[in-house]
Amino acid sequence: MDKNQSPRPRAAGRRTTPVAALLLGAAASFGAAAQPAAGIPAGGPTSLAATIQARQHMFGFENVNPANGDVRRDRVIFAWLTTTTFAVAANGKVFMLDGYIDDDQIVAAPARKRTPTGLQELVDLNPEWIFIGHGHNDHTAYIANVAYRTGATVFGAAEHCAGMQVDAGRQFGTGASVKCTAVLAAGVPIGTTAMNLPDLKPALCLNVMRHLHGAATPPDTSIPPNGIDFRDGEDPREFELWGTGPAAYPNVRASGGGGSLSVLYQFTVPGPRAFSFSVYDSVGPYKELAPELIPALNAWPATDVLIGAVSGANNPTNGMRDAAIYIRDMQPKVFVPSHHDESQRRRGAAGNSGEWWKRNLLTSMTNIGIPLAQQPEVRWLNDPYDYIRPSLLTFDPASPRWVKAGTRTNATCN
Repeated sequence: MDKNQSPRPRAAGRRTTPVAALLLGAAASFGAAAQPAAGIPAGGPTSLAATIQARQHMFGFENVNPANGDVRRDRVIFAWLTTTTFAVAANGKVFMLDGYIDDDQIVAAPARKRTPTGLQELVDLNPEWIFIGHGHNDHTAYIANVAYRTGATVFGAAEHCAGMQVDAGRQFGTGASVKCTAVLAAGVPIGTTAMNLPDLKPALCLNVMRHLHGAATPPDTSIPPNGIDFRDGEDPREFELWGTGPAAYPNVRASGGGGSLSVLYQFTVPGPRAFSFSVYDSVGPYKELAPELIPALNAWPATDVLIGAVSGANNPTNGMRDAAIYIRDMQPKVFVPSHHDESQRRRGAAGNSGEWWKRNLLTSMTNIGIPLAQQPEVRWLNDPYDYIRPSLLTFDPASPRWVKAGTRTNATCN
């Protein structure tokens, strides 16, 4: 819809679908007074048809109502969009984790674009919420633009919300703003939690914790050496397989509000299984730099699926030990990696970098003492071939697989 066009009146007696209502809200949020800066794309979702198409792409044709764009409520579906950005559908809600597309470039034919999505499809997806893991540009570049154009509510620490308003003003003019809810107050220390937040209810329950951004530490002499270099297993054919070109939206960037301040999120689907997934987008060496997180994460409610960054400054010295420690302390049943494509920028799976890194994680879990029987299923993602493959990450919250055992309790969700 054009930014100066008023929403079309509905016929008398016609019931607005949830997605249609979101589209109307997006148009209203953009407003006629917006004056985007040069090079900043504007306007709300293209149309309901475009939203249906984007959701079918992200979540699978069979999971999206072709008439109104609603996503089935009895599944939790993730689509990896690059780096730590995921599109998520859970209990019928559509939202995003982070908001950045790696290698979002204009590629001239006949070359192929490496990433099968871009900024406009994120807008057409019309998410209701967007969650910030931390404020660096390779996690938040597109968030303010998508939130402003769709009316989505952003969640993050208070520092992240301040940065979002800066980004909105830079892109859309003085006075432009986005809706942002601070789930953690400014300046809170690492290990601070906020539990059973009301903001997503009744669809989902939310817990958050401030945790540690990635950093380099000396080799851990208590375990065997297992460092990994970012070039290990790279594919020399990358630039032949995938084209390059200028950035699609070079002026859509984040100011970095909140910087390395990192938030871990846990989402719970209400129901007898209390299916929960936790997400962190930066892997910190908290064994050395924030040991207070060890008891905090050991006390964290049960997590069925953990989506976590595996790549960071500590990889050359300690491999994926830090990711393995998150797994040890949170005890998920399924682990899904992220951020490994950005660190191995333009190094794809055909060179076996994916298998190389996966083996490093498995070895790291053994090195730190996780018995094989207690190691989670690892659903490794290989870039770029696993971008937007929802069939890899579709879960049934009602499955008996999620019955909790042991002393770790379910997240409170009422």
